[in-house]
Amino acid sequence: MECGALCQYASLPEYESRDYEEINSKLARQEALEYDKWQTRLKSFYRWVMCFMIGAVTAMVYMGVNTATEHLGDAKFDLLEQYVDDGKLAAAFFFNLAVALALILFGVTIVLMEPAAAGSGIPEVIGFLNGSAPARLMSWTTMVGKVIGVICAVGAGLCVGPEGPTIHIGALLGVGILNFCIFILDRFKKDHFLKSLRNDVDERGFVSCGAAAGIAAAFHAPIGGVLFCLEEAISFFTSKMISRVYLTCAVAYYVLYFLEDGSARFDSSTFTEFQLDLTCHISYYAQDIFWFAVLGVLGGLFGSIFNMLVINVTKLRIKFINPKGYRRVLEAVGIVLITTIVVTFVPFNYGCSLPTELTKHTTSVFNRTYYDNHEVCMTSTIWSNLSGTACPECYNHTKSDWDVAYAHDSDDWRERIADFLEDQNIRRGGCPKGQYNEMATLFYVSGHNGVGNLFKQGAYDYLHAGTIIGFGVLYFILAGITAGMSIASGLVVPMLTIGGCLGRVWGIFINEYVKERNGEHGADPGTWAMLGAAAFWSGSGRVTVTIAVIMLEITGKFRFLPAIMVTVIFAKWIGDWLTHGLYHELLHVKHIPFLSDAVPKRMWFRVFAKDIMVRDMITFRPVEDVSRIRQVLEDKAHNHNGFPVTSESDGEDALLLGVILRTQLEELVSGTSSLQVDIGRVMNETPSTVITDTTFPKTFHLFRAMGVRHLMVVDRNYHLHGLITRKDVEHALHHSKDKKNKHEHDGGAGKFHESPDVEASLAYAGDSNGGEKSTQLSSPLLEGEN
Repeated sequence: MECGALCQYASLPEYESRDYEEINSKLARQEALEYDKWQTRLKSFYRWVMCFMIGAVTAMVYMGVNTATEHLGDAKFDLLEQYVDDGKLAAAFFFNLAVALALILFGVTIVLMEPAAAGSGIPEVIGFLNGSAPARLMSWTTMVGKVIGVICAVGAGLCVGPEGPTIHIGALLGVGILNFCIFILDRFKKDHFLKSLRNDVDERGFVSCGAAAGIAAAFHAPIGGVLFCLEEAISFFTSKMISRVYLTCAVAYYVLYFLEDGSARFDSSTFTEFQLDLTCHISYYAQDIFWFAVLGVLGGLFGSIFNMLVINVTKLRIKFINPKGYRRVLEAVGIVLITTIVVTFVPFNYGCSLPTELTKHTTSVFNRTYYDNHEVCMTSTIWSNLSGTACPECYNHTKSDWDVAYAHDSDDWRERIADFLEDQNIRRGGCPKGQYNEMATLFYVSGHNGVGNLFKQGAYDYLHAGTIIGFGVLYFILAGITAGMSIASGLVVPMLTIGGCLGRVWGIFINEYVKERNGEHGADPGTWAMLGAAAFWSGSGRVTVTIAVIMLEITGKFRFLPAIMVTVIFAKWIGDWLTHGLYHELLHVKHIPFLSDAVPKRMWFRVFAKDIMVRDMITFRPVEDVSRIRQVLEDKAHNHNGFPVTSESDGEDALLLGVILRTQLEELVSGTSSLQVDIGRVMNETPSTVITDTTFPKTFHLFRAMGVRHLMVVDRNYHLHGLITRKDVEHALHHSKDKKNKHEHDGGAGKFHESPDVEASLAYAGDSNGGEKSTQLSSPLLEGEN
C-alpha cells in the first residue's frame, strides 16, 4: 500500500490516539455478567476515592511549589534591594545574574533530559483530553522535571508564573496516583480490582480531575477549576465526570486552605494569591458599562498582539533553537541576561516618590466620592499606622497634612514610614528611607506580589500612569520572548500583570479626564486593574466564563459581576476577530493533534467518507494463524493499532465482523503454542461505522463527539470498503485548506482564514497506516478545484 497524496504531511510518531470507544466483545459481556451490583458500586467507589486523593495531593504539591518559589523570589529580591539601597549597583547586578543563571541552567538541564517538561503543558493537556497522547506527557519523570523547572523559572525572577505548569502537574498526578496505587497493591495481590481502572476512559477522567484541581489550587478557585475543564480542556464529558471534577476541586481548595491557614476554621472570606481588599469601594452606574466595554476592546487588542508575539517567537524558536541543545542553553542565558539588566538598572535610574503620593489626589470633588460613605480604606490605615491617630474620615487628611507631618517630624517618623511601606510590598529601590521607588515596587517583587501591587486599592497615586506604562511595555516584551523557552513556565501571571497595567492606566485616565471633570463618582484604579487583567486574559486565552468566575472567587464581591462580564466578552469578541486563542494557536504550532467542534463550511456536502478512507487494509479472519499475526505485528510498516475483522471471503464481498486492537492481538499471541487463535472472542463486534456516502461533517463529529479512534466504512450491505482514522480526518482538513489557499493565491477571491484547531496535519503512530497506500482523493475540493 502506498501513502498517497495525504502522506506529504509530516508524520509524528510520538503521538498516539486514545481508545475511548467501549469494546463490545463476547469476553467483555461475559465479564460484565459476572459482576454483581456490589462490585459495580465498589468500582465507582474507587473512582471517587481516586478523585479525593488527586485533589489532596495536587493541593500539597502546589503548596510546596508556591512556598519554594515565593521564598526564593523574596530572598533574592530582598538581597537585591539591599545592595541597591547601599549603592552597590554592580554587586546587585552580578548577584541577580548569578542566582538567576544558576536556577535557569539547572531548569534547562532538566528539560534537556525530559523535553516533555518544557512550557506550561496546557496545550499538551488539552490535546490529551481531545484524544491524542503525546509521548512521555504523563510520565513520572515529566512530573519531577515540571516541579523542579517551575521552581527554578519563577524563583529566578523571569516573567513567568506557576499556574500553567500547575495544571499539567495536576493532570500528571491524575494518572500518577492511579499507577502508584496499582504498583503498591501489586506487591500484595497481583489480581486486584484497581487494575480495572487502568484504561483510556478512566485515565481521561482522572486527568480531567487533576487539571481542574491545578486551577483550583493555583487560584484558590474551585468553581473556576470545574469551568476551565468544561470550557477549555475537556472534549468528552458526562454528568458523572463533572461531579468527580467538582469533588476534586473542592478537596484541593479545602486542603490548601488548611495548609495555608493552619487551622480547621473556615469563614466567608476568600483566600487567594491575588486577594483584593475591597473595603474601600465605589459603586458604578449604567453609564460605566461603556467604559468597561472599551477596556474589553483594549484587552482583546493587546491580548491579540501578545499572542502574535508569542507565536512568532515560538516559531522561530522551533526552527532555529530547539534542534540543538546548546542553542537552548544559549537562549536561556541570553534571556536571563536581558531580564537581569532590565530588572536591576531600570528601577535604579527611576525617580523616588514621597509617601504623600499614597494619599494624594484628594481634590474637593473626587475627595468625597472616592472614599464613599466614609468607609475605612487604605488611606485611613496608612494614617493610623504612621500617626497613631484613628481616621474615621480619611479624606480629611490631604496632601498638606502629609507635608506638615513629613517636614516637622523626626527620624522615627521616617522609620515608621519605611516599615509600613515594606509591609505593603512597596520597595525603596535605592531611595532615601521614608521614600519609595514606583518602578522597583513592580520589578523587585515576585509575580504574585507584582499583581497584588497593581490590584492594590485605597492609594490612588502611589503608582503613576507613566510608571505603569513603562513597566507594562518592558514586561510585555520580556514575557513574550520568555514564553516557550526550554523550561517549565506559565503565562497566566504575565497575562494578569500586563492586564493589570492596562486596567490601572485606563482607570486613572477615566477618573481624571472624564469623571472628575463631570463631577461623577470615581473608581479605584485597583478595581480597574482587576478588570483589565480579566480583559487581557480573555483577549489572549479566549476563556470567558472561567475568567469571570475566577475573578469573582478572587474578590468575593459579586458587585463586580456585570463589569467583569462586559469586559471579558468584549475582549473575546475583539480577540477572535483578530487572532486565534493562544493555547489553540500553540496546539497548531507545536503540531499537537486536535479536533475542534466545528467543520469548515467549505467541506460541507462536498467531501464524503469514501474520499478520505483507506481502501487497502490489513484484515484478519475470526480465527487467524498465529504466524500471520506475529508477522504483521513485527512489521514496522504496519504500525497502526486497529485491524478490521472480516468474513472468510476477500475483496468487495468481505463482510465486516468487528475490529481487533493491536494490544489485544499482542496479548492473544503472547506465549501461546497454538497455531491459531480465536480473534472473534475478544474483538469489538459493534465498531463505529459509516456508509461510503456519509458526508464529512457527520464523519468528523463521530471522531469529535464520541472519541472514536477507528471508523469502518461499509456499504448498505455491511461489506467493508475502507477504514478512517483520526489521522485521515486531520489530513483531509489540512489538505483542503492547503488547496483552498493555493487557489486563492492564484486568483481566488477573499482571504481564507480558518481556525488552527481543525488544521493540525498531524500523523501519529497510534493511527498510522504504516506507509500503506490510501485511496486516491476523488473530491473536487481535495483535488484543488473550486
